[in-house]
This record gives sequence, C-alpha cells and structure tokens, in this order.
Amino acid sequence: MTTDAAPAQSATWPRRDEHGLTDAERDGCLADIDRDGFTILPHLLPQDMIDRANAYIDERCARFDREEEDPGYSETDIVEHDPVFREFLLYLPSLQLSYDVFGPMFHLGQDKWTRKFRDEEGMWIRWHSDGPIGFPEVDGHAPLHTLRFGYCVSDTTHDDSGTLEVIRGSHRKRTLHARDSIRWRPFTGHRQDDFETDHVTVQGPAGTIVAFHNGIWHCSRNNITDIPRTIVYFQYTPCMLRPVHRAVPNPGDLSPYTEEERWLLHEPREPGGWIIGTDKHHQR
Repeated sequence: MTTDAAPAQSATWPRRDEHGLTDAERDGCLADIDRDGFTILPHLLPQDMIDRANAYIDERCARFDREEEDPGYSETDIVEHDPVFREFLLYLPSLQLSYDVFGPMFHLGQDKWTRKFRDEEGMWIRWHSDGPIGFPEVDGHAPLHTLRFGYCVSDTTHDDSGTLEVIRGSHRKRTLHARDSIRWRPFTGHRQDDFETDHVTVQGPAGTIVAFHNGIWHCSRNNITDIPRTIVYFQYTPCMLRPVHRAVPNPGDLSPYTEEERWLLHEPREPGGWIIGTDKHHQR
C-alpha cells in the first residue's frame, strides 16, 4: 500500500485567481487521470475557504446533534447554503479540468459535504465506483462521465482518519458494477488481490484536492482517531446527464447568481442546450 500526498502549504499564500492551472499542470493532471484514474491538484485550497467551510459545517453538525436522534453528518445541494460553497462551485482549477475532459457542455453533478467523527463500530463505505449505474458500459468498462473533486478541509496526514482510498488504475478494469450478460447478471470475477495491488491512501494537509474518474474503485473506512475528517465534494458531468440530487431544470430563483453559476446550476434552457449547445454555449 502506498500514499499520495499534496504539497505542503507555503508561507506566502497565493491569491485565489492565481490558482488557475498552467497548460503544463493541466496536461499533467489529465495524464494522471488517464493513467491512474485520479490526480492530486498542485495547489492547496485557500486557507480562508477552508476556515469558512469548516465554520459552516461546525454549526450544522452542532444543530444536527441538537435536533436529530441519530445525526448523519452530511448535506447535499450546498451551493445555496453558504457563500463559501459558491466559491467551491467556481474554483478555477476544477472548472479547467472539467472543460478539458468534457468540453464546454458540462454542469454540476453533485455538491455535498460529509464529516466523520471517531467511530470504531460504524459501517465504512465499501469498495465501489461511481459508475456505470444508470450509464452504459463499454466492453465492461465505465467511460468517463463524471469528474469528482474532493476538497479535504481537515488534515489527513495521520493514519486511520477515514480518508479516501483508491485502487490505482482500476478505472481500466472491469467495473465493480459490470454485467456479464444482457440480462444484467452481475460480474463476479474480481479477486481479493484486485483490492490490494496498487492500493493508494490519499493523505495530505487540509486543503488537499483530489480529482478522480467515476470508474475508479474507491472506499473510505471508519475514522478511528479523535480528529474529525471533513471533505467537500463537487462533481461535474456532461449537461446531457442529470445531477445526483438536484431537480433539472432548476426550479429555484437563480437571478442572484452569475451567468456561469446559473449554467452550472441547471437554469432552464432550450432542449438542444442540454446536449449539443449553441455557439454561445461553446464560448464558456
């Protein structure tokens, strides 16, 4: 088993608009995703975004403790909940890589946060991939149809934190949800060593950002430390595909949002705007 770690936080923090990836960095990240199924972005998330996200999540977890008998420390559809999540939505490196793999016709597929407190007895999230449930396979493999960004807003450099684990290159293997016939009989040919070879634990300081292919096998074990593990997920997908939780088209009032935000949040548009797009859409 190996670990992949993000760069250390520098003393001089770059401005937010300086986090855009260079062409060479974009090429490197794309090569990682193609070869390994995941990449760790070369920049850490700005500290003020980490602090504001954690402040919001701290308050929500406290409310869950007060109001719920068995609280689940997670929320979906979070862009509207706090201004900091609008900044996650538009974080430039994530949009750059999404554009590189999907072209201009992509939108938000999922937005959520989750926090794990110490829990030695609970169920850990078993090995799975994010596709191709509801999406066709190609020769038993899952094509790239979502690009998921995990923003670690807590430190995961210590062991047993419940951080993300992946099988490097597993997006090129038979998917965990593969069928072996037209009748959807599940494929059962995986072996135990499939989950041991190229096993990578993604570790890094708060601010580490990992992007991964929907087809990669990944899991997250219990947090058995006293340090809460918190991650924010934003996932992007081609416009022809529906988001995981949100209604499409968006039934809410999107007038307070920018043009790019409205697009990503599934504003109503003509039918062709969900699939082919217009010249204007292609200028995004």
